[in-house]
Amino acid sequence: MRSLLLVLVMSASSQGAVAALDWPPASGHDDAGASASGMPVVLTPARLRQPQSEVPASVTVIDRSLIEASGAREIYQLFRLVPGMAALKVDGNVPTVAYHATQARDTRRMLVLVDGRSVYQPGLSRVLWNDIPLEVEDIERIEVTRGPNAAAYGANAFTGIINIISRHPEDVIGTTVSIRGGNNGVRDVRLTDGRRWSDGGLRLTAARRADEGYDDDILYLGRPLRDAREVHTFNLRLAHHLNLRDTLEVFAGGARTALQRPVDSGLLTFVDYTRLPEEDNRSGFLQLRWSREISDQHQLRVQTYAQYTRAALSQSVCTLDPLTGLPGPGGGVFYSRELRDLYNANNRDLDATLAAFPSDPAVLNRYSTLAGSGAAPFCHGLGQQVEEQRADLEIEDTLQLHRRVRLVTGANVRQDRAVSQVFLRGTHENNSQALFSNLELMPLDPVRINLGGFYQWDEINGSEFSPRAALIWTPAPGHGVRLVYSRAVRSVDVYEDQADTSIRPEKLPADYRDNAVALLGWTQPELFLTQRSDGMLKSERIRSRELGYFGRMGQFEIDVRFFNERLSDLISRPVNPFQFEASNADRVDHRGWETQLAWWPHRRHLLRLTAARVLTEATTGFERRLIARNSGSLLWRYDFADGWLFSSAYYLAKDYNDYRYEQATAQLAKRYHLGPTELELRAMIEHNLSGDPVVFDENLYRDNSRYWFSVAINF
Repeated sequence: MRSLLLVLVMSASSQGAVAALDWPPASGHDDAGASASGMPVVLTPARLRQPQSEVPASVTVIDRSLIEASGAREIYQLFRLVPGMAALKVDGNVPTVAYHATQARDTRRMLVLVDGRSVYQPGLSRVLWNDIPLEVEDIERIEVTRGPNAAAYGANAFTGIINIISRHPEDVIGTTVSIRGGNNGVRDVRLTDGRRWSDGGLRLTAARRADEGYDDDILYLGRPLRDAREVHTFNLRLAHHLNLRDTLEVFAGGARTALQRPVDSGLLTFVDYTRLPEEDNRSGFLQLRWSREISDQHQLRVQTYAQYTRAALSQSVCTLDPLTGLPGPGGGVFYSRELRDLYNANNRDLDATLAAFPSDPAVLNRYSTLAGSGAAPFCHGLGQQVEEQRADLEIEDTLQLHRRVRLVTGANVRQDRAVSQVFLRGTHENNSQALFSNLELMPLDPVRINLGGFYQWDEINGSEFSPRAALIWTPAPGHGVRLVYSRAVRSVDVYEDQADTSIRPEKLPADYRDNAVALLGWTQPELFLTQRSDGMLKSERIRSRELGYFGRMGQFEIDVRFFNERLSDLISRPVNPFQFEASNADRVDHRGWETQLAWWPHRRHLLRLTAARVLTEATTGFERRLIARNSGSLLWRYDFADGWLFSSAYYLAKDYNDYRYEQATAQLAKRYHLGPTELELRAMIEHNLSGDPVVFDENLYRDNSRYWFSVAINF
């Protein structure tokens, strides 16, 4: 790899500037895409519009042509094209996306932006990929910064950042109706309408997606695996040019997601399910952005948004009598005050509490009262609900101080709020303020220096500063060698800092509701098992060193990254209502290399290869489940004449949780023009080659092949 890097640089230097291909074309409306010469231009790494050869980070760009070639039905699938990134459904119907992934479920260490709005949830540190109200067809491009980027975007741009840019309304004309169906219960519908006027335009999309998840014949904990889902989304983007210098944009959207959920292994010891778990999520946002071109060298942008998410899990159970193992009034002892007192006396150790249960006089007396009461079985509802809200205001100023000096500065204020009786016993807020800056210097023509920093303060974590320094050498146009050092933090979230769980039974039979004190010992019965945070956690930290190269010559484009990353003060152990072992005790070290190569042998052909090798050392097995030592992808796109498109892709990861992930896809599409109407037919198939489960044993499909067909009409 080092030899290849040297040869490419020397070859480019000897040949001089080679005119780059201008395919694929990019939108002219966003501050990203391609320069006049065809050189890729990106915005995300430093908040500056820069050729990809001059940025202070490794970047993967997924543009419209690559999105089409992938055949992706969902957004998360696109990130299989990013070297070093895991993009899977670990929990059946809940996608997981993580760069240099460690934990399989609690993936809290990457920031995701959609049109400049963070969709990283503040209460429980997560990204709800199902609930992002944007369809794959409405994405213009995605920029993925591989490596810490907190110097530009603050805490939680920890291992990397995904910046999703939707299609500009002035690029979408007419009305499109699309339907898609296939095996595995795939049933999708989409309606998009685009309108333009002299000073702007509007794009509006409403969609529904549904499927059955993994194989419903598989038994999980003795019961059928339940991971079907139905997702409804709405998305609007409006742009209006107030005058030659000012533009106002409005973004709005929402989603409603219905998910079947598997039974909870932590509850099976105590309960029989009478209604299996269902999750109902609702979310919405409103975003405003004003941009002003003060001059060719000076731009100002002000953005504000508010967003809301409510996730609610509902289920019904009968709590089992601890002695008979059957539903009965004796099950109420698990919600008694006496068992809670015993649990606290044993330092909230579940095993010690259950061992002491048979010999504790107070608990035994309570059990006898319940068992002899003649009351109905202790059957009830169990709900988990959390609401997360965010209000954000940001100002960003970009100034060309000199032809060799550019500076971007800005400020941000934010309020995060989480509301949950189960997780927090109420409402908790976290207010924050931030200042950021990034300076680009060119002291010599082939040398650029990039210095950036993000200072922020919030009520939970206090003050943090995330710096980055980069040296970029450009030996020839379109080629850059970069040396980067950066540090970043992942903030402690509201739940990690303020956890105080309270699981209360819902819809109790009248016997218990009317006689709670006599039968259970208190007016507000709760499950004896409770978890609390000591409020002493501190931010997770990462230190990253990178040597990289980007080059574009003729029909070839290559990016190579060598990295050494140390993640410390990690909160790796379980943090849930049944098990809360949060501490800053763990560490992970990553080192390795990754590359991406694109080749356009002809305007109708694209060949794209990615590969990554990541060597990981970790202090706990929790941090090794989703990191593959070797992974990669290979994609080919061929545009026939007369509107035909064929593409095929291959994805490999060795291994996820000791299971090999290997998949191949193929897609065939045809566009017909019937006067002003365009008809598109598309067929897609994806096949699992390894036959292994995806990460966990229960994640198996009924058939190794999944396929779907779609029809879209634009008029």
